[in-house]
Amino acid sequence: MFTEAITINGPEQLGNIQVPKRASYIRVIMLELSRIASHLLWLGPFMADIGAQTPFFYIFRERELIYDLFEAATGVAEYQKLITRNPIFLERVEGIGIIGQDEALNWGLSGPMLRASGIEWDLRKVDHYESYDEFDRQVQWQREGDSLARYLV
Repeated sequence: MFTEAITINGPEQLGNIQVPKRASYIRVIMLELSRIASHLLWLGPFMADIGAQTPFFYIFRERELIYDLFEAATGVAEYQKLITRNPIFLERVEGIGIIGQDEALNWGLSGPMLRASGIEWDLRKVDHYESYDEFDRQVQWQREGDSLARYLV
């Protein structure tokens, strides 16, 4: 949210644009939530580094709640539409950083890194832990092994 605030404040000041009080209040709330999320990102790993694992998980849970608010306020689904077919984005990630199947296995990759390298394997489907086997879902995977494939997965 800080980047957006800086980006919009400059033109508003240059154009002498008066922002409604309500919008200003919403911005302050979002900026403070952003600040809290940033501090939580520091605090969680710091606590883990000093041997306190449990707070790490609680802290990240709280951070996710803040991110849920950001998604609702910013329309994050729209970002996907803007990014996925953006020619500049595609030029920078398509065919870049390719990791083939053999490398992925030899390096012990897992999760999206493994599935983006053409291996249709998901622990949630294979191990049947929790209640994942009760959901009809497809394993998301790509063959290309590049940065675009990792983004898509």
